[in-house]
Amino acid sequence: MSVFRFKQFSVEQKQSPAKITTDATVFASSLKIPADVKRVLEIGTGTGVLSLMLAQRFSGIEIKAVEINPKAYTEADMNFRNSKWNARLKAILADFNEFESEHKFDVIFSNPPFFKNNLQSQTNHGKNTAYHTNQLSFESLAKGIDLNLTQDGELHVMLPFYEMSLFEKEMSAIGFRCNKSTELRHQAKSKIIRVFNVFGRGEGLRKKEIEKIILRDENSNFHPSYIQLMKDFLTIF
Repeated sequence: MSVFRFKQFSVEQKQSPAKITTDATVFASSLKIPADVKRVLEIGTGTGVLSLMLAQRFSGIEIKAVEINPKAYTEADMNFRNSKWNARLKAILADFNEFESEHKFDVIFSNPPFFKNNLQSQTNHGKNTAYHTNQLSFESLAKGIDLNLTQDGELHVMLPFYEMSLFEKEMSAIGFRCNKSTELRHQAKSKIIRVFNVFGRGEGLRKKEIEKIILRDENSNFHPSYIQLMKDFLTIF
């Protein structure tokens, strides 16, 4: 599907190596941003869909979205320009390893590449960059976040369960703790598909809050919690 149509915007995704996925849209629809937040950064925007969803949900924020792939950047920039929130969205063609903004951000969010030693495409190098840690390791990601996040800022990140445990270690090593974790499952008793974590600076043994999101009920119908999250976005609801 070249164009994915939401209720209030459309996303062209022909050129971007990373296409729209259910888990990513749930991540964006469930992400909570404090009321006083103004400056937001997305790392690895792809088509720009997550930034568009947050722009729809939070009218007071301005989002800069970094993308390393030139084709994905061009597509995200076009999707931003064609939206009703174009004044608050800006795509930036950059390698996050070398990115440093003139101002720090109140919130950073990302659905980063996470495959490390998996087989990779011999021809689609853009897809390798989008999904594998070739050009952005967890260590580099953590350091870049530390550099660009305000002292009291929040990081929201989506990863598979095991990869999240590795990323938590990198964040802990530079003085961050996980304050909240959301588990995404296909059904209530199925394995965890993705984990959405919220990090902030601080040490200690404070117990993190854990929530769950279920996509389908026992009859394989859309779960009410999923419908509630996506009803403002998907045309099927």
